Amino acid sequence: MTLESREAIASLQDIAAIEKRTREALCYSGSSAIFIMWGLLVACGYAAAEWQPRSAGSIWLGVSAVGCVLTALIVVLRLRTRPAEARDWRIIWAMMALIAYGAGWAWVLGPVVPRHFMYAFQPSLVMLGMILAGLWVGRFFITLGVIGLALIVIGEFHGEPWLRLWMAVAQSGTLIVGGVWLRRIGIAR
Repeated sequence: MTLESREAIASLQDIAAIEKRTREALCYSGSSAIFIMWGLLVACGYAAAEWQPRSAGSIWLGVSAVGCVLTALIVVLRLRTRPAEARDWRIIWAMMALIAYGAGWAWVLGPVVPRHFMYAFQPSLVMLGMILAGLWVGRFFITLGVIGLALIVIGEFHGEPWLRLWMAVAQSGTLIVGGVWLRRIGIAR
């Protein structure tokens, strides 16, 4: 039994497609835990900052620190199960650069820019990160980032007194719903 070149090419393409879907499903299942965790942390951060407005800076610093530590832990645990040659650190370094960029500008602009713009800046930066991650891992990230960004822009146009509540629901809701959906997609594949 001999294999013709067309059959061999078709078989290799099928194998590549299955490998891509498997890699995507693994990424989606790992990302779902991170999205849900951040969604819950963001919701708690908004609630705590509303309850104790004078401590908002410390609250958000604590939320960010806990979130970064837990994210790093999830990533490390997920990477341990993959062979060294299958690990792609570019997306992690890109997200680190985006975080540093956002933190730097928030620190510089914080005292100068009206507060309501800062309520939109950080969440929109997170959604931009999601869109950029989508270039590596799948269209779902791009779609989720665009939806989250649209919700943030809508909230920015409506302003106070509901701006913080809108941002809490838009940002944490996008992350939690996206995480649940990613888990569903990851399990289905």
